[in-house]
Amino acid sequence: MVARIAKSLSFSNVVACLALFVALGGSVYAANKISGKQIKKSSLPGNRIKPKTVPANRIKPNALTGKQINEKTLTGISAAALANVQYQAVQAELPAGGRSGIVTANCPPGAYAIGGGATLSNDERGTVNSSGPSPLRTGWQATGYSYYAFSRPTMTVTAVCVVVDKPGGAVNPGAVQYQPAG
Repeated sequence: MVARIAKSLSFSNVVACLALFVALGGSVYAANKISGKQIKKSSLPGNRIKPKTVPANRIKPNALTGKQINEKTLTGISAAALANVQYQAVQAELPAGGRSGIVTANCPPGAYAIGGGATLSNDERGTVNSSGPSPLRTGWQATGYSYYAFSRPTMTVTAVCVVVDKPGGAVNPGAVQYQPAG
């Protein structure tokens, strides 16, 4: 048996076996001896990093989107966060006799209108001409028109308000502003 092994030992076989052992031993050495400090920044692709091994403080701000976030794991976000949304509704009669009027539902101090709308008590007696945020976005404003001299339809204007800073107190009860147009 030794003669058989000796017969197959040549210089090239010995060198090939030696190279194989060095190559295998080198990768085992590298796996045990390379630390994170020796890896260049931005040199590892994401699919080479073990899941749940990168701490939050190592992630670039705004780098994650909804696709990377498991929404079930979010805490501190609930319907209570919508507590700053307030609705201000105002009713006013439009002037009679084919005239227009402007009605504004104002937001509380520190709040701005992000939406709103206007309706009439009787669409056959008038119309809402326009509806939108007030010039400084501190409320919702609508213009209405009364068709007849004998009727005064009531227009209801609603503002959807959001507090930008912390609210400065109670809701503003005097949120009505009425201006006859023309």
